[in-house]
Amino acid sequence: MMKKKINYPYLPDGREIKFADPDNKYLLMAKEAAMKAGCRKQPTGAVLVKNDKILMTATNASTTVSVCPRVLKGSKTGTDYHFCKEVCNQDGHSEYSAVQKCLEKGIDTNGGDIYLWGHWWCCKPCWDKMIEGNIKNVYLEKDADEKFMFSSTIGKIYISGALTIQPKGKNLRKVYENLAAICSSFCNNVYVPHLNSTDPEKDPDEVPAIVWKTDHREVASSDLIIAYVGAPSLGTGAELEIARIAASDIIVWWYKGEKVSRMCLGNPNVKYQLEVTDDQDLERQLKQLLKKY
Repeated sequence: MMKKKINYPYLPDGREIKFADPDNKYLLMAKEAAMKAGCRKQPTGAVLVKNDKILMTATNASTTVSVCPRVLKGSKTGTDYHFCKEVCNQDGHSEYSAVQKCLEKGIDTNGGDIYLWGHWWCCKPCWDKMIEGNIKNVYLEKDADEKFMFSSTIGKIYISGALTIQPKGKNLRKVYENLAAICSSFCNNVYVPHLNSTDPEKDPDEVPAIVWKTDHREVASSDLIIAYVGAPSLGTGAELEIARIAASDIIVWWYKGEKVSRMCLGNPNVKYQLEVTDDQDLERQLKQLLKKY
């Protein structure tokens, strides 16, 4: 089989990027670290390993903010990274930080390997730092160029919709989970509220202020909101307005025959409206739309 050629934005002479399976234990550790990172736009994690021993784990931000400042400004890919340092206290990308922390602590990184999750290439400052630390190999997830290249357009997707009121004969929770599975093929960060801590049935005792803060943070840090609007939901309405303020794109959908609020459809950030006949039609139309991104 011919090896796939990837045109990286930067790659030092004589160096290459290697790949590991998604279930590689070090990549899984890097992913876990990324999911706990402060960055809400494109979280990354890196694990520095030598002789099968973990020397350092690092992420690309130390401060968690409710809304990524680059999202609020509508920054294009490759611009306004000064916010990362000034607002999120980022002292370097995750692979840079992993090496730098070792060097500061006098840990020998010579011959070590870096496992990076959340991106599909390494920039020049990161390569310079890894070369300074005599890093031997850099491993990314297999097909990272296909999985994480979408992050420049869709860094995060939020699945919105009614939970308390449901159409007759429908299990919306299952529908939302199916949509999330489809979205995961186009984006590495998909948030489904009822799978976390704000489900009105599973988490009825959660403090309302915490529910508001949690969902507000997750919506505002998303690039795309996919919302079911066929059943009345005060929460969904609030989420659509938060998305408008955060300059996020919105896709709304409903089943044929359902009445939809004109207030909802008039939201200027609603880019697409999908009236679907059934769940299969919804999945088909959504896949077509996501490919456009």
